[in-house]
Amino acid sequence: MSENEQLLKSFYATYSVGFFTFFLISSFMIYTPIVLDLLKISKEEFGFAVTFFGVFVILSNLLSSRFLIPKIGTTNCLKISRIIISFVPLSVFYFETYYFLILSYAIFGIGMGIQAPCALTQVTIIENKTKKILTPIFKTSWAFGSISAAALSTISLGYNFDPFNYFSFLGIIALSALVFLQFYGLNRKYDIPNNTPNFSLPSPKTFLFGIINMFQTASMGIIMVWSSAWMLEDLNSSLFLAGSIVFFFNFGAIISNIIAPSLIKVLNEIFVGPLFSVLGSVILFLSTLTMNVYIIFFGVALFGFLSSNFMPIIIRESVRTSHKPIPITISHVTSLGQSGFVFGPAIIGYSASVNGLTFNVYAFCILFFIISILMTFLMNQNKVAGVVEKSQ
Repeated sequence: MSENEQLLKSFYATYSVGFFTFFLISSFMIYTPIVLDLLKISKEEFGFAVTFFGVFVILSNLLSSRFLIPKIGTTNCLKISRIIISFVPLSVFYFETYYFLILSYAIFGIGMGIQAPCALTQVTIIENKTKKILTPIFKTSWAFGSISAAALSTISLGYNFDPFNYFSFLGIIALSALVFLQFYGLNRKYDIPNNTPNFSLPSPKTFLFGIINMFQTASMGIIMVWSSAWMLEDLNSSLFLAGSIVFFFNFGAIISNIIAPSLIKVLNEIFVGPLFSVLGSVILFLSTLTMNVYIIFFGVALFGFLSSNFMPIIIRESVRTSHKPIPITISHVTSLGQSGFVFGPAIIGYSASVNGLTFNVYAFCILFFIISILMTFLMNQNKVAGVVEKSQ
């Protein structure tokens, strides 16, 4: 077996990590209306609980990138992350208290903080070794995980399955899939050594990419966390449609991520990333104005298609323009991006109680439009400076 074949098998092992993580997290988030009713909490209280996810994801991201990864390697870190998150939601449905909801999101944050820099670092290493554009393809793992969660969780909600049993079943599946990572995970010899794991500040350009990623992460919560509640409360849909927004968003995202390498070669990353996102924001805003469920589904699918390559291109651009080691650059961008979870859920939860979830959707479209324009400007500046190389 050639080295390229081995590396591509490792890529699919890393791909499985993204799939099962987003499968678990999206399933939990689609159950948001059930959690609100079960624990008798307000949207502000729920948003505050999700804030703990943001705090702990940043802390574990920073610590694992600088201390854990150099000691045990990225693949072992991914295994630890999977073990941590597999059964997290069970405590909420077993103890049925708000404090265990906070604890669950904190543990989710620890697991995700370990996983995110490891998975993205592995994809970037394999991308550089094989000379293939793989970051957008990797992002389809998140979309496939979310779309699978939307379909399965919607069925579970519609037929009123016991949440504890449902999440026990999902946890067993996620944990069993560790076998694939054990046999095909990226060999540690490919990990990039970090002999100076001290904390460091990002370069100005990396910082700007991280800030854009932060606002992107903060705003995306309206789709991942609150869309099921929006469907039930503002659009008066049945439980069978609770996960529909997540489903259609990721349906469009999958198609876009799969064809992204070809799109980038035909057009360029500025068009496929921020400029497509500008158009997607406008389409989603206009479709929401109708308050027609089926038009909104179509608008969400188009938005997913047009915006899904935004984050992968942030990662690719930040690595390309940085002079620091790949793990450190990715840690800077992801930790800044994940800081959006610190303030985003709390703001969205408060705004949902005061202004309603539909208002939040409009605000999301406007914010995503603005950050897409800023990303376009930043990439154009880099191109003028001769930093961005012609796509191969």
